[in-house]
This record gives sequence, C-alpha cells and structure tokens, in this order.
Amino acid sequence: MERIDLDAVIREPDQGHTSKGDQPKWQWKGKWYKADYMGYEALSEVLISRLLKRSNVSGFAEYGPVRIRYQGRELPGCVSDNFRDKDEILVPLERLHRAYMGRGLAETLGKLKEAKERIRYTADFMERTTGLTGAGEYLALLVELDAFFLNEDRHTNNLAVIRNEKTMEFRYCPVFDNGLALLSDLNEYSLDQDIYDCIGRVHAKPFSRYFEEQVDAAEELYGMQLHFFFSIKDISRELEFAGELYDEKICRRAEQVLFEQMRKYQVYF
Repeated sequence: MERIDLDAVIREPDQGHTSKGDQPKWQWKGKWYKADYMGYEALSEVLISRLLKRSNVSGFAEYGPVRIRYQGRELPGCVSDNFRDKDEILVPLERLHRAYMGRGLAETLGKLKEAKERIRYTADFMERTTGLTGAGEYLALLVELDAFFLNEDRHTNNLAVIRNEKTMEFRYCPVFDNGLALLSDLNEYSLDQDIYDCIGRVHAKPFSRYFEEQVDAAEELYGMQLHFFFSIKDISRELEFAGELYDEKICRRAEQVLFEQMRKYQVYF
C-alpha cells in the first residue's frame, strides 16, 4: 500500500461547509489526499468508488487507499486524481446560486415546503444558469446513491458543477465526497451501537432529512436512474484492502451496512 509523507505539503484550508468538520486534505502533484478525521472516511471513499465501477454510473472520482504521514502520525487516508482539467474550477451550487440570485441555495430551499419542489427548483436553476441538460436525472442519481450508501453530507457546497474559466462552458461534476457514508463517523455511530439503530438515525441532505423522501420525490419527477451489478461476494472481495488500515470490527461493520442496504434497495439490482 502506498505511503506518503505530507509534512512538507501545505494543507488545504478548512472550508467549513459541513457540520461535522473538515477532513485534512492536501493537493500535490495532480492528486488529492484526504486523511481520516471522524472515523473511517477513507474506507468509505475507496469502497464506494470500487463498487461504482460495478454500476451504471459513468462519472465518479476513483479513490485508492494510502497511509499518510503527517506531523509525526501515520493516518489512514485515500488518494484520487484531480478530476478538474486545466483552466477548470469547481463551482458549488451554493455559490452559483448566490451569484445569480443574491442568496444561497440552502436558504432558498429552506423556504420551499416539499422535497419535490426543492429538487425541481434546483434542477431548473442548474439548467438555466449553466446551459446543461439532464440536471434532474443527475440529481436523482445523487440522491439514490446517497440513500443506498447512507451519505449524510450531501450539502449544497458539494453539489457542484465544473466551469472552464476560458470558455465559460460547464460540465457536470463526477460523483465524489462519499467519506461520511456507511456510518463512518465513529463519534456519532460508535462500533458498540446497534447497526440498525444507527442506520435509522442517519439523516439525508439537502432536499429532505429523510432519504426515502428525497428518492421518492426525485424518481417521481425524473425516473429511477441507478443500477448496480455487484453481489455480496463482490463487497467482501472489494473490502480486502481495508484490513491493512482498519480493525476487523470496522471492516465487518461497513460490510454489514452494505448487506442491509442491498436488502432494502433490491430495486437497484
């Protein structure tokens, strides 16, 4: 497994976009490195990206496991290529909405009563301001993925598009930032807690607090988008890497979460 010393690399500033704190991040030689902060975020990122290879999702960031040496400590982490090309920047929908409408997207969504209204509004805004098509289907796919993987951190600052600063053309952002999924926050969901109780306490973002409500609303508007092609054996096989970084209890917990989600969301298989 790759080991990297990042003491000499300037850590990326915290963005403050999540209520659960910011993972330590570094950008170096065209790659992004992230270290665990709340629990087993790197396991979640790597495992989910590997499972997405066995799906119909065409654009997603691929993560690999890495040991990060920083300030005298060795931390579990993950690494991915920079998915932005030259002259491209990441534009969060929160910032895009503020630029066009004078207020953040989260504030506007909070004034709409139903998840269906919030999703439709966001899709229409994206298409109107970027010239892209298929925004509704894109959002539907994201909320389906978040429901399946229990991603509790899909806020309006990591819903984003990519803009080329020379041509001013936009493209959709690949699926990324799945660290706070699979009950990876051990401060909130410690290993001694009942897994089914933990699953029931995970709240969705940004269109509703309930994953099912987001999914039902998005699929009613734009249809079901997600299809997986992996099995229980594939999950166990893809988890083998984690044994080098994590305690067996963590690996088995992530595995059990996915088995339960497969049972619950059989429609995606």
